[in-house]
Amino acid sequence: MKLPPLTDQELKPFLEEGLWVAKLATMNKDGTIRITPMTYAVDDGDIIFSTWKNSDAVRNTRRDGTASVLIDKADQPYAGVHYKGHACVLDDDITAEQYGDWFQRYIGDHEQAVESYEFLVGLGIGERAFIRFHPTEAVTWDFAKIPG
Repeated sequence: MKLPPLTDQELKPFLEEGLWVAKLATMNKDGTIRITPMTYAVDDGDIIFSTWKNSDAVRNTRRDGTASVLIDKADQPYAGVHYKGHACVLDDDITAEQYGDWFQRYIGDHEQAVESYEFLVGLGIGERAFIRFHPTEAVTWDFAKIPG
């Protein structure tokens, strides 16, 4: 049985308004899969992640950009999207303001998101990095559409 999908009109607000945690799957050097749960942003159809520059997700993405992303809601009725695609580490200098634009929905507002990013950077435990995931295939589902 194929589950009923989210429509394009339903997927956009699901991704852009939900406070879900995305799971980024990347390939480890030894061929195993690494799954990293992270908050995310949507930018022109791509998924943006913010993480530590020395993380396995960043190392794996630099070595092999093949990736997969799962974004789903854990409460009923279940719904979500699984993407296949390609990821790259953004080498641009991402500003606190850009972070605020992307991630404010998780933190409260733009100013709070900027302050949060500046706090993370100021901890002195490492530099931040951003991963851009470009989906090439998608499978969606929406349990709310199952009759009965």
